[in-house]
Parts: sequence; structure tokens; C-alpha cells
Amino acid sequence: MRERRPVKKFMTEQMELLAANPFTYKINPCRISYTLEFKKLFLARYETGEGAREIFQSLGYDTELLGDGRICSFAYRLSRQADAGEVFTEAHPATKQDKPVCVDYNTMPAQQSVAAMQREISHLRQQLDFLKKLTELDSGKRSRT
Repeated sequence: MRERRPVKKFMTEQMELLAANPFTYKINPCRISYTLEFKKLFLARYETGEGAREIFQSLGYDTELLGDGRICSFAYRLSRQADAGEVFTEAHPATKQDKPVCVDYNTMPAQQSVAAMQREISHLRQQLDFLKKLTELDSGKRSRT
């Protein structure tokens, strides 16, 4: 297992500078989140072959301040999300999204509803497999007379 490097923290002045960019959704000393508009613009340009660093610079970010690690990680995660058909949100990927109790897929945009249904199907399959294993364990413990 690889060792994690410590995250380069932003100073107060740096956070203010980054927060002034209209494409910054949220920032704290350890993490920066980008707007949905930025993610869509970035992905469209990235898929045409433009470099991640150049895209960040052209959209007003100081790439020296962000660092190559953050920029490359962002590009990797975003392209992986797009390939998986996941819906982009403004929240950071590590942020757990609350799932509504009752979801009406007809009111969602098509791509978002398909992604939500796929997640739900995957979750239901996991639950079903778990229940099957429980019943197998339970039936194995009972004595047959």
C-alpha cells in the first residue's frame, strides 16, 4: 500500500485569492471544490486534448498555488467520474450525499436519473446477496430432524 503524502494547506491569503475566482465553489485550508460549470468546461476542453494545467490557467487559477498534484488528481477523478457515467455535483467527491427517501426519477434529468437508478440497483443487489448469505447461515445452523 502506498504512503499518503501530507496535503499542502492553503494560507488565509491564498484561500482568499482562490475564493475570488468565480469557478471556486468552496475552499478550506486542505481542500478546494469547483463549480459545476467549471467541471463541465474543464472536461469538454480536457477531452479535446488540452492540458489540465493550461485549462486551469485559462480559467483564472494560479497553477503554482494549486500545485501539479491537485490539478492532476482533479483531472483524473473528473475523467473517471465521466467514464463511469456519474453525475457531477459541486460538492467534493468525498462528501457523502444524503439520499432522499422517496425518489421520483421522472423529475430528474435523464442522465442523472439513469445514474441514480444504477446506484440504487447496485445497492439493492448488495442487500439481496447479504440476505441470501444470512438465510444460508441460518438454515445451516438448524438441525434437520
